[in-house]
Amino acid sequence: MIKTLLSLVLAMTFAAAPAAAQDMPGLQVGDLAPDFTANDFRGESFTLSDHFAEGPVILVFYRGGWCPYCNKHLQSLQARMQDFEKFGARLVAVSVDTVEKAAEPVKGHNLTFDVISNPEGDIIKAYGLSFKVPVEIREKYKEYGIDLKAASGRDDGLIAVPATYIIDEGKIIFAYADEDYTKRATPEQILAALDEWQAGQQPMLLQ
Repeated sequence: MIKTLLSLVLAMTFAAAPAAAQDMPGLQVGDLAPDFTANDFRGESFTLSDHFAEGPVILVFYRGGWCPYCNKHLQSLQARMQDFEKFGARLVAVSVDTVEKAAEPVKGHNLTFDVISNPEGDIIKAYGLSFKVPVEIREKYKEYGIDLKAASGRDDGLIAVPATYIIDEGKIIFAYADEDYTKRATPEQILAALDEWQAGQQPMLLQ
């Protein structure tokens, strides 16, 4: 019962899903991926463009380690890491969590990919993925032990709209973002896009 109520509260965060690709929030296929430098979960500096020459970058934005759907998605990505690596792809996940909070899902789920802390929020803003959780919803979250300020150190409830990009040499070749937090690009869809990319085709947009 408690889990069901929590799901209902979490569902209040975002509106309905966009109806078409042109309505999708954030950057689109063909856009240049904004470069960034930020600390990873260890507190070490990470620069996105340093890895463009290595192969495609799978860039995932998630709401935070407090979100059960985000944790489930991160775990599903971890389960397919070997498959991503066959394409020479590097997986990078970004949230507004502090370094300490960003480390929690890494340790809890044995994640081996790059998990980036961006409490400043400039990265999600650059990608057009910023969303501010209303005060009344944040108060509801607290009733279930979710404190967004404790997670990011922010007072404004800023989090990321969940999104997945594949970046090739600095250019976005695959994009999926949805304000409905329950909808994510699956590992299988990401792998299919990488397969199309490797074959020299433009990856299909998800509907």
